[in-house]
Amino acid sequence: MFKLKLYLLLLMTPSVVLSYSNTGKPYEQNAPDALFKTVLKFGPKTGFSKWDDYDPYDEPSSGQWSFGGNSVISTSQAQFSNWQGGGENSIAISTSLSLNLSYTSEKFNWETNFDAGYGIMLQGKDGQWFKNDDRLEITTKFGLRANEKWFYTGLLSLGSQFQPGYYNIGDEKPISEFMAPGYVMGSLGFDFVPSSKLSVFIGPVTSKNTIVLNQDLANQGAYGVEPGEYDYFTGEYLTLGKKFRSEAGGSMRVEYNEPRIVKNVGIQSRLVLFSNYIEKPGNIDVDFENTFNLQVNEFIMTNLILHFIYDDDIQIALDEFGERTGPRLQFKQVLAVGLNIAIGGSRY
Repeated sequence: MFKLKLYLLLLMTPSVVLSYSNTGKPYEQNAPDALFKTVLKFGPKTGFSKWDDYDPYDEPSSGQWSFGGNSVISTSQAQFSNWQGGGENSIAISTSLSLNLSYTSEKFNWETNFDAGYGIMLQGKDGQWFKNDDRLEITTKFGLRANEKWFYTGLLSLGSQFQPGYYNIGDEKPISEFMAPGYVMGSLGFDFVPSSKLSVFIGPVTSKNTIVLNQDLANQGAYGVEPGEYDYFTGEYLTLGKKFRSEAGGSMRVEYNEPRIVKNVGIQSRLVLFSNYIEKPGNIDVDFENTFNLQVNEFIMTNLILHFIYDDDIQIALDEFGERTGPRLQFKQVLAVGLNIAIGGSRY
């Protein structure tokens, strides 16, 4: 099954990327040192003679569909022979797929985004394959136009991963897997869209649902679900942990896309906030991601991704032995330099 999933992911993209990732435990293993990245994007199908003329953030005309995306495969390899400075042979492969489909008319706006990525790495002569990237996110947003800049909007999002994740290489029990956790968020509110580059969604009616389908993780109360009752004398659980947790609260989602903040430099930024109305409303969950794009020339681009997450319900080990746990700021960094054959999108 692992080989089949990896094979399908590799088929998603015709491009080659070498990338660098630096992230903290326990959600992903650290990737190796800086790698180079090559990105192939599918250019606009109609209406533009060359990709330089295409701005994916231009407002589509009323009553038109807009579609775009990019697909990436990353590979890296390092080999040492009699190298006095030391080092271990390594190879890494990863792939990603991002798609956007939207429809805009005078009365309503509908937008759907799909983002998926997966990467594995082998290090050392007797090493084991482990993942260094694993994500799946689908978001759809439908809004009825109230006036020129405001929409009455409903938003639905799903987030999870593909494969089991482990705290250390060689561990038998996973700390995460597909839909463990899985996050489903539904929200009703208002979307302020002053331009095609900025969207500020305010959802006073929001349901955040956490799913943990792995019973062992649910018994431990992982990711904020209710844990099972454990009998230390028998070594068994008297009651099983809950696999589902629902929170009622409010949310805010800010998305900003500026392809040219200065010459040859663009930024994509996303901030998601959630507050539980009933339990600790002051402890706000934060998901903040920024992508900086530096266009060196027509084909070479540098990407820097900074991703911060704080979730009060996720307990992370505070000491070496895991005896103390608590919420902590999670940080992920990705730096990539390489060939970028731009793709815009198509409109019809």
